[in-house]
Amino acid sequence: MKYTPWVLVAGLALALGLSPAAKAFSIPQPANEIAASKFAHIQLQASEGEANAQFLLGLMYLTGRYVAKEVPSGMYWIALAAEQQHEKAQQTLADLSFEGQLIKRDFAVAEHWYKTMGERGNRWAQFRLGFIYASGGDGVVRHCGKAVQQFTQVGDNIALGNAAWILATCPEAQYRDGNRALALSLDLLKANENDPTNLDNLAAAYAEVGDFGAAIATQQKAIEALKRSAELTKADEFQLRLQTYEQRRPYRETLRLLE
Repeated sequence: MKYTPWVLVAGLALALGLSPAAKAFSIPQPANEIAASKFAHIQLQASEGEANAQFLLGLMYLTGRYVAKEVPSGMYWIALAAEQQHEKAQQTLADLSFEGQLIKRDFAVAEHWYKTMGERGNRWAQFRLGFIYASGGDGVVRHCGKAVQQFTQVGDNIALGNAAWILATCPEAQYRDGNRALALSLDLLKANENDPTNLDNLAAAYAEVGDFGAAIATQQKAIEALKRSAELTKADEFQLRLQTYEQRRPYRETLRLLE
């Protein structure tokens, strides 16, 4: 059987395309061309409304990977993904707005997205909401009641310790509950009776219910426990609270929470 010349050329090209030896001699694509190709592909998908591509494109702009770093452009694309219920985009927006490092802190934006995440049972979002409501500011009014609710929903020892602290020390009387703070603090102390933070919480609870003798004794234990720990930066705070209890006054504070 005879083959025309163009058929022979086509067959040879196909054979070379499938040959490992031929592939070994292929010319590698420059790294900058690969990066440009990846960026262009994701950019196209993002412009067509694909949420994951929008999130990835936003991260590229935020980090300067495959493209010049542009924070506003990064936030724009991540926000588009978040609006499409992309969970990682929502957390990124919330965390960046909460932390205030890459962009200006904005608790109102963080609250919006943490609430969306919290409604799905995200404990990290609920914990951060507790912190936002306990602190207030940056677009959010402080609300100790909401803070206690969020920390209680999280339910771990750190979150419950924060709830106990707020119940004992919140400046607004309608949100304080000394007896509940006392019960929570005593329960948390069972896990570690020498933990300075648990003792500090318990002392504040005793002061709130008017048992200043117990508050003083417990705060003294907290100070001694603090000396044995690595948290010596809190020594002045602990001493100040002891002096407050010695003056038969409960302690009031806007914020002193653990993350």
